[in-house]
Amino acid sequence: MAGPRGEYRKSAERRAQILDAAFTVFARSGYTASSVNEIAKAVGMTQTGLLHHFAGGKLALLRAVLEQRDARAETSLEDLHGREFLAGLVEISRAQAGQRGVVQLYTILSAEATDPEHPARPYFSERFRRIADAVTVAFEEVRDAGGLRDGVDPRRAALSTLATTEGLELLWLNDFDVDMAEDIRRHLGGFLVDPL
Repeated sequence: MAGPRGEYRKSAERRAQILDAAFTVFARSGYTASSVNEIAKAVGMTQTGLLHHFAGGKLALLRAVLEQRDARAETSLEDLHGREFLAGLVEISRAQAGQRGVVQLYTILSAEATDPEHPARPYFSERFRRIADAVTVAFEEVRDAGGLRDGVDPRRAALSTLATTEGLELLWLNDFDVDMAEDIRRHLGGFLVDPL
């Protein structure tokens, strides 16, 4: 099947350029201090031209940037269950080590979104809930296969894993000597009969 043609392809390419610019601007300045005009200038457009592609303005750009990041991670976990899913989390952490800007943007926006009035608050709340639920299911599958240590509660293990991942990213961004993938692998191993 042929790919998108003509104006549709150009529009998709332009949206991708805008998202790349939004990512860069948000990573540098944070959401609150960034402007649609700044993003438009970064791609050689007017603010009106940019809003043709993202009618929801800065909030629509933020959501698209965050969704793009999450979609990549979620795609890598598709069809994985139990131990394989947990191993996939380790690989996501390994990939993050090569994407400092992405991790930095996420961390800045996640911190900003702790403000109940921040427009990304619902997004981050839902994202954390979705991740915690998926990791809980993986731990339950490991438990059901006899691979979870006695006394380990899948939900508590999932929340601990999420907190450890977020904390390691923050330490790494602050130049602590951490190996996010190996540290997550060791953390997960503490819950398992046979470590990953």
